[in-house]
Amino acid sequence: MFGIFPCSNPFRLLSKLLVFASALFLGIISAPRSVYSAESINRIIATVGSQSISELDYDDAQDKYMKLSRFLKNEDTRKTLRSRIIDFLIDRAVVDSISEEESIQVNEKRLESEIDKRMEMMGISSRKQFEKAIEGSSGMTYDLWYSELPYQIKRTQLMQYKVPNIPPTEKDIRAWYNQNRDKVGFEIQFRQIAIAPANDSISEESRIHKEAADIRKTVQADPASFSLVAGSPRNTDSTLRARKGLIDWVSSFELFKTSRSVAAAVSAVPVGGVSEVFRDERKRYCVLKVEGKRPTPLENVRQGIGNLLMREKEEDNFQKWVKDQRSSVPIQIFDDAYKKENKIPEHHETFILD
Repeated sequence: MFGIFPCSNPFRLLSKLLVFASALFLGIISAPRSVYSAESINRIIATVGSQSISELDYDDAQDKYMKLSRFLKNEDTRKTLRSRIIDFLIDRAVVDSISEEESIQVNEKRLESEIDKRMEMMGISSRKQFEKAIEGSSGMTYDLWYSELPYQIKRTQLMQYKVPNIPPTEKDIRAWYNQNRDKVGFEIQFRQIAIAPANDSISEESRIHKEAADIRKTVQADPASFSLVAGSPRNTDSTLRARKGLIDWVSSFELFKTSRSVAAAVSAVPVGGVSEVFRDERKRYCVLKVEGKRPTPLENVRQGIGNLLMREKEEDNFQKWVKDQRSSVPIQIFDDAYKKENKIPEHHETFILD
């Protein structure tokens, strides 16, 4: 406070303070009520519920807003930067006000508890390692992330108890599926011939490799013969032989979990094509033919897409809810530039913001 009155002599400083206090007192008792009201809100931009937003708050928020701007959605870039920052402060104050009504409190102990929980979930015991991991995953500095943590905790709890949960429609799910077929993976139908060596000798390995190479040459020349060979004694896997080598539709992910070598071979072969000879995890020499590939059916990924869309819409739903709550939280605006830009009548002090 003393920085307002730079002075090296404490007695002069005290006299200045007394003069300032006397002038302020005389101004208050002599001014008309309207002037007193105006002066009492000097440098106050807005009030939200019981909270006030001052020019000092605005100055502090500018740097944070600029750092967070690339993470913020639904920003109205047609507005001036000042209006956007004031909206940012009002929205945060609305969240604080409603959190207080709902007895959602975030103190230092709660923050540390949240960090401990996240470290445990991530399997990290070192705080420095955790800070680096947070910076890598969030794209923020740790200090910025930590300053946002109280808001994020309140947001999460309000979304659980107050914000309507709007599930995606069937139309939304189908639209996402149609636009992202390459992201949902694919299913494969193929035939496989597997030949197991009788022993680990070099001569046996050489013999089996030559036989597999001969089979590949035969079926590559006549792909229609693959099922005949796969169902013959030359296919030493009895289970495959009984099905003429057929592996019916299986997802690429499930195939990868079962046999990485087969998954890798299948991924490199077009429909109707025959693979090179390769060895699988059971040390068998294999050849396969891809009968078909298709995107993973919608029914198999419907729930996953629905969950993804829910997460994507969470922030949109929350921001919409905050805007709606402005009608239930008393808000007063005292910033002339903001009132002019947002076409707020001068004679209205309390109103509902769009």
